[in-house]
Amino acid sequence: MKPEARIQASIELLIEIYTRPTPADAIAHSFMRERRFIGSGDRREIMEIVYGVMRKFWYLEGLLDATFSNPGNDPIQSARRHVIAYLLKIKNEKNIADIFSGDTYAPKYLTAAESALVEKLSSEKIDVAENAQLSAPDWIVSILKETHPETYQGILKSLQAEAGVDLRVNTLKNNRETVLHKLNKTGIKCTATPYSPWGIRLSERAPLAQHPLMKDGSVEIQDEGSQLIAQLCNPQPGMAVWDYCAGAGGKTLALAAMMNNKGRIIATDTVAWRLKNAPQRLRRAGVHNVETRVLDEESSKWVKRQAGKFDCVLVDAPCSGSGTWRRNPELRWRMDESGFQELLIKQQDILNKAATLVKSGGRLVYATCSILRPENRGQIETFLEKHPDFHLSDDNVLELNPFNHGTDGFFAAALTRR
Repeated sequence: MKPEARIQASIELLIEIYTRPTPADAIAHSFMRERRFIGSGDRREIMEIVYGVMRKFWYLEGLLDATFSNPGNDPIQSARRHVIAYLLKIKNEKNIADIFSGDTYAPKYLTAAESALVEKLSSEKIDVAENAQLSAPDWIVSILKETHPETYQGILKSLQAEAGVDLRVNTLKNNRETVLHKLNKTGIKCTATPYSPWGIRLSERAPLAQHPLMKDGSVEIQDEGSQLIAQLCNPQPGMAVWDYCAGAGGKTLALAAMMNNKGRIIATDTVAWRLKNAPQRLRRAGVHNVETRVLDEESSKWVKRQAGKFDCVLVDAPCSGSGTWRRNPELRWRMDESGFQELLIKQQDILNKAATLVKSGGRLVYATCSILRPENRGQIETFLEKHPDFHLSDDNVLELNPFNHGTDGFFAAALTRR
């Protein structure tokens, strides 16, 4: 593909992402599957532009606001102008008019407003607000600035970078030293992660889907921070454990390995499709002590009968996802402040329900992939005020972010029932 065609494909993909609520990676996968003529090299360059624009979304919005060029809610105009601003200010592209030539497969001619935008961005130094510099909505910058006054800029800047790839070694089938040796021997450069005892970090991205260690269940792709949440649960062989918001089952697999397949794990979610691939992943990993269930109206009576029966209940709560912006940059603009407040109510409700399942002396672990205090420590403080039968010690709190730890942003707290 010519460079102009790649840029037009990037614009078309961004328009789809801007107009659909589906996760951006799923939209991109479908987009490329429908255009098999796009080669792997072209695909990489298109995705670099698309994800670059999403990571710099609020910065690009700031540039458009400052030049009076923001088209508002028009996804087509937004996609074109975001790409124009990205090419000019991030990629230092000089020949915008040549790219937007209107030729076959190239973007359409620049409009008068777009030509004016190009002139302003090319000739002027544009000052943008702090939240635009940090590529985050202003209400999130305010929250983080209050709780991390010394490091909030570093944290938000680190979330603009591309995330690396971490693996978790499945100790039911292998050990980290052997896996490290085999991966490096096959040309996949990697090292042990600094915090997780089962983690491996790739030095650069590599195709893993067909790798023997992946196919035989020896490794799973899982961020080191997510692995540490499983470790905080401290499950022991023979225990009864409930992964309350299991999703695709990544932490469920880690818990099963820690328990050496002994005991009982219940993995549940309120949405059936999230659990769809869990049985296949469990079989590949050699896990056979997990039962998956969908939490719906029909299961409510069964859930009530489980009250007080579990040694550990993990609540990996639905959250803003702000800690995963490196991987899911579209989350930067998909949640507004009112939606965040609604989410806080939902999190507290889930936490209250899950607490009833914990036995005396058992552990309730609340976790999010967020860097924001209201849905992290704030939720724990609210919960403890209403549930004096639970307590928390400082050494049972985990807070991670890419700036300080090289992981995604995570929070977890392990509460003990008296």
